[in-house]
This record gives sequence, structure tokens and C-alpha cells, in this order.
Amino acid sequence: MRVAFSIILAFLWALPAAADDLRVTIHSARPFGYFVGDLIRAHVEILAPGDVTLSASSLPHPGPLGVSLDLRDVSVRVKAEGAHKRWDVDLVYQNFYVALDVRNIEIPSFELRFGDGTVTVPAWKVGVSPLREIAPAKQERPEDYLRPDTPMVFADEAPPKFLTLLFAILSSLVLAAVARDRAWPPFHQRRARIFSALAHRLAAQTRGGADASVLSLAFKSMHRAIDLANGASLLADDLPGFLSRRPEFASLKPSFDRFFSASRSSFFAVEGAPPADYSLAELLDFARALARRERAR
Repeated sequence: MRVAFSIILAFLWALPAAADDLRVTIHSARPFGYFVGDLIRAHVEILAPGDVTLSASSLPHPGPLGVSLDLRDVSVRVKAEGAHKRWDVDLVYQNFYVALDVRNIEIPSFELRFGDGTVTVPAWKVGVSPLREIAPAKQERPEDYLRPDTPMVFADEAPPKFLTLLFAILSSLVLAAVARDRAWPPFHQRRARIFSALAHRLAAQTRGGADASVLSLAFKSMHRAIDLANGASLLADDLPGFLSRRPEFASLKPSFDRFFSASRSSFFAVEGAPPADYSLAELLDFARALARRERAR
């Protein structure tokens, strides 16, 4: 079984301390094979007399130790061993040295203070390795190391131009349709949509109520709209002539007949006669039907 720290390719120092009764031992997880960004873990054991204490302020502080080495973490444990104490200091370094070849870098030394005396933890080295081989394969001729330039890539402008033209045409058609619907120039000379306006007014009147007075006003509005569409007052007897001039409304002749009949009953009924069977909703449907045929013309 490989014991963790027994296979640790440690280099191990057993050094006489500044005080004769202090001994320092350094264990490293491995002495080589570190790449840029790797963590380097070390364990320092200090065997000291039982009556001395390690000064915490003398411990190294995490932070940069140079341009390519940081001390990331320091932790300390103490354990009694007979008449002595064993201080275990765990250190975690991080390597930022971008090696171009295999070489050693030095972990700097530091001093620890025990009471009035000090002990030096000496510098030690670890081997760092490059991430990849940087030397190209050997070529017979120097020009073989050269590579041709990357050819230029020409963008094909035809698809963007086609799409631009297509969307411009579609946008123009949509704009023309909106302009015609809103009677914007050059469509402002378009024939007025009499029944569309009437349908909007009747819909608003329907939301406000549907009593007899509202129906009477709606009848009058429909008569005025039909008169405008005819260009003159239109009576029931004039309906065939109107439909021959405006054939788009011919299919609505039954609705015209029913409207004129109901209007006559409403405005000229004798006293005591039953009211006409004609509602404001039916009149609104008639107006909307006229508006649809008016827009389709």
C-alpha cells in the first residue's frame, strides 16, 4: 500500500534549528511535474520543547510571493509528543510560472518564532513542466517551417441584396395597403365608406342601450346612409333602380325590403298597431353586411 506521505517524493530536511532543541522537517507531495496553475502542497513539521509556543504572527501570510508564485493557504495544528510538542504547518502554494522547458523553481524560506528563539524553514525547489512541446519538428530546409498565408474569403453579396430588395417590396406593399385602408394620399380620393362609418356609429349606440328612441335614431341614420349611397333620397319604390346601379348590394335586397317595411311601420303606424318586429341588433347586422360589400367593391 502506498501510504500517502510515504510515496510522497519528498525531499526531506532534518535541520538543526536556530535553537538546538528545534527540528524542522519538510514534506512535499511531489518534487516535480507541476504545470502552470497547479497547487503545490507542503507539510512542515517542527518538533519543539513542550514549554515553548509558536508565535502566530510569525507564520507566513497568504498572498503573492513573487510574479509567478502565490501562497494560498496556511494552517497550523499542534500535538503533544511526550515531553515535546509537534507543530504541523500545512502550506498550499499555487504555481503561475509558464515554463517553456522542464526546470526547478524555488519555494522561498521563512522564519518561525518560538518564544525568544527563531527557526528557519529553508527554501526548497520543485520541478515545473511546460504544458506542451514548443519546439517544432526539425525540417531539412528552413523554408519548410513557413506556411502559406490563409486565402482571403470573399463574402457573397448577392443573397443580402436579394433579401433587401424583397423586404423593400413587401414593406412597400404593406404600406400601400395601410394607406388605402386609411385613405392616405394618393388614396384620399377613394369613395367614402358610408356604411362602414354607419356600422361603427350603430355599434356605439347599441352599447349605450336599445330602447325605442335609440332604434328610431338608428332608422334615421340608416336612411341618411342609403340616401348618400344613392346620391338622392331613396324610397322603397326606388330600390330596384338603386340595386341596378349598385350591384354589390343586390344580394341584400331581402334585407333592404325588411328594413323599409320596418321603418314604415315605425314612423307611419296607426295608433294601437303592434310595434315592428325589428331590433337594433338586426339593424346593426344589416349595416355591417352593407359595409362588407362596400369594402369589397
